[in-house]
Amino acid sequence: MLNTGKCPKCEKLLTNVKVEHVDINEGFSPKWHGVSLVCPFCSTILSVAIDPVALKTDMVNEVLKGG
Repeated sequence: MLNTGKCPKCEKLLTNVKVEHVDINEGFSPKWHGVSLVCPFCSTILSVAIDPVALKTDMVNEVLKGG
């Protein structure tokens, strides 16, 4: 498959992105673990989302401790 997506800032072709940890806050308190997808060339943030691996781990831990 041919990659055609470009960074909106530097316009370089993206064949990969950097993943960085971020906290996602509710109000002033950290609520979830998140990830930001970052251009490897200019470090522009392309997207931010809840970290699905951390979310799964948190859910399993809550179920195992009963609560």
